[in-house]
Amino acid sequence: MDKAFLADFFILKKKNRLIQTVLKAIIFMSVLKTILIKTAFTLIYCLSSELQSEDFLNQVNPPWGYTFRDWKGPPVDVISYIPPNATKSTRILMVVPGASRDAQRFHASWLDLAKKETFIVLTIGARKRYFPDEYSYNAGRVVSSEGYAMHKDQWLFSVIKPLFEDFKKRYGLISEKFYLFGHSAGGGFVHRYLLFEPYAPVVKAVAANPAFVTVPDFEIRYPFGLKNTPIKKSDIKNWFNHNLAIMLGEEDLGPRTKPLSNGARANTQGSNCLERGKLLYSSANQTASKKGSKFNWSLIMVPGVGHDNFNIAPFACKFLFE
Repeated sequence: MDKAFLADFFILKKKNRLIQTVLKAIIFMSVLKTILIKTAFTLIYCLSSELQSEDFLNQVNPPWGYTFRDWKGPPVDVISYIPPNATKSTRILMVVPGASRDAQRFHASWLDLAKKETFIVLTIGARKRYFPDEYSYNAGRVVSSEGYAMHKDQWLFSVIKPLFEDFKKRYGLISEKFYLFGHSAGGGFVHRYLLFEPYAPVVKAVAANPAFVTVPDFEIRYPFGLKNTPIKKSDIKNWFNHNLAIMLGEEDLGPRTKPLSNGARANTQGSNCLERGKLLYSSANQTASKKGSKFNWSLIMVPGVGHDNFNIAPFACKFLFE
């Protein structure tokens, strides 16, 4: 074999080794940089509850959200927005979407309002994979679609408080109570949540255009009444004591399409959300009057609005924060 060829071969081999060494060094430095960045963010997160700077919130505002798993039930998604001028004591609004479970769309309808009025938006996402029907979502998973009672740890209502506490811990927030809004299926969730969690840390709540309602009647089976539930008469008194607005679009006159919402029992409450919401308020008001209970609910009619979360949100914002 030609000596010149061998010399060129070994030179080329050395160059390849050098290139490989350089490439390995570049990859190593890239990995090291990633590790250092992740370590830095981890340290920031761990120290978040200790930091006193009001500007800290601007540094950790999440780009989209996360999944909350620290409870006995299935995972629940969380989308949040913290306005630029927020502090650790800024008010927090929790939003419960409708039956579409389109958490991002419901979340987006509150962002301009949150910037203007300075409040934090925390939207929950209960995926249909884990909460497939109206029993498990609107009705809070208290009973299954087959009628079996679920353990309280498994109620969807039971995720709200630990999720709220976890969210505060993640971002160094100190508010002890939150505001609550839900539309359609979310509106059904909201008024039932305050019933099943009578001491919930809620300042004000809006149940907007609920798809179907739970009335304070122990002769009617849940989720339309209180029969086959652990609710006591004292719980109803506490339910009425919440600052809750039943907010109804005057143009919400169309039928519902889901099995429970469009079933025979729901239709006895009225043919649309407007009639059903009015029934909820009037039956609760009458029951409170008979019992001599304090009644802190409001009935708010919104003109020119139908079954429309986006256009009802400004009216809900006014009730909640003004």
